[in-house]
Amino acid sequence: MQTMKSLSLVLTMLFLVGCSSIPGFKPQPMVAPEPIIKTVTEYKTLEIYQPPLPEEIRLEGVEFFVITEKNMEEQIAKLEKLQSGKFVLFGLTPQAYENMAYNLQEIRRYIRQQKEIILYYRTATQTEDGTDSEDWLERNEEIVDDQLTSP
Repeated sequence: MQTMKSLSLVLTMLFLVGCSSIPGFKPQPMVAPEPIIKTVTEYKTLEIYQPPLPEEIRLEGVEFFVITEKNMEEQIAKLEKLQSGKFVLFGLTPQAYENMAYNLQEIRRYIRQQKEIILYYRTATQTEDGTDSEDWLERNEEIVDDQLTSP
């Protein structure tokens, strides 16, 4: 009986200690298999809103009168007739006229640069079934020509 107790004690110890008592044995941890990752690339075309172009500029005619000492009476009579008997005069110095002309050229430059930016973005965001930048440029040139030739 003593041997049975000893044997059961040895077996119990061996069971509790297990494989850790064997030199060089390291138990492997339980690792779940790595999931398979599948990458799918989808290309989607962005649908970017293309706002309509603004209405063309409709410029009104401007008439300048040059009044000198020699034609003052004649011009005053002409202005009174045009303004229902009232004589009102607005004057510009030559420097002020040059400044006004310069300002108009600056406005023109700014508008041209804005058109270049608009054209760039229209080209960059153009759809296959839409109009292209060439059509837009042609239409714009026609509008500009109409504005230059209209009185």
